[in-house]
Amino acid sequence: MLTLLTYALVGALAGVLAGLFGIGGGLIIVPALTALWVIQGASLDIAVPMAIASSLGAMLLTSAASIWAHHMRGSVRWPVVWRLGPATAAGALIGAWLATQIDGQTLARVFAAIVLVIAVPMLRHQPPSPTTSATAPLSLPQYWPVLGPGIGLLSALAGIGGGSFNVPYLLRNGQRMVDAVGTAAACGWPIALGGVIGFIITGHDLVRWPQAWGYLNGPAMLAIGVFGAVTAPLGAHLAHRLPAQHLRRLFGLLLCLVALRMAW
Repeated sequence: MLTLLTYALVGALAGVLAGLFGIGGGLIIVPALTALWVIQGASLDIAVPMAIASSLGAMLLTSAASIWAHHMRGSVRWPVVWRLGPATAAGALIGAWLATQIDGQTLARVFAAIVLVIAVPMLRHQPPSPTTSATAPLSLPQYWPVLGPGIGLLSALAGIGGGSFNVPYLLRNGQRMVDAVGTAAACGWPIALGGVIGFIITGHDLVRWPQAWGYLNGPAMLAIGVFGAVTAPLGAHLAHRLPAQHLRRLFGLLLCLVALRMAW
């Protein structure tokens, strides 16, 4: 029961932060689950990939609600998703395989490096992004057959939905901010699916952990996914009431500390 309560608290916190900052909850889920399972006796070689896989599994639940909300507001460019989504899913499948080929400490440091890449820009002042008209002609992202798998691979290594990479990529390709966020959310689901499949297959004969399917921990996935979906709207509500730039810098600092802790 204490472990389930911990999963629920981690999910609730990740949901609030995801809604508040627009950053995937995996940045909080992965280090929290890694620490929990190491305390419970798991080696880093098991704890880190299991935390990443479970974070991706939780995203299958939380991102579905996000996709529907963006779709209802017309901010998902589905022609882009049909191209970019399968490419990112293929990259995530490869990323899951790659994550299981390196030792746990190295994987933790790879996670830390990816988190720092995401965190450092949050510490800087960001001028408002130029907007694109909603009636502007739709253009498919450039170089998506190469960049899509790359985004999926990095996302699977960090246990995140790829929004931190997809949103800037789509903005550079002329998408409006609202459409970039909605489309990136839709692309996060195939990333999570590809990563989860990869972690289940690669860990099928390796992981002996209660209620785990390969590297995917079922109770953690369900509890974090459900509580994350419930609390994400609260984070979104707070995002409209609190000073955004100060919050971004505070969260960026928090992510830097998380990255240093995981690297250590």
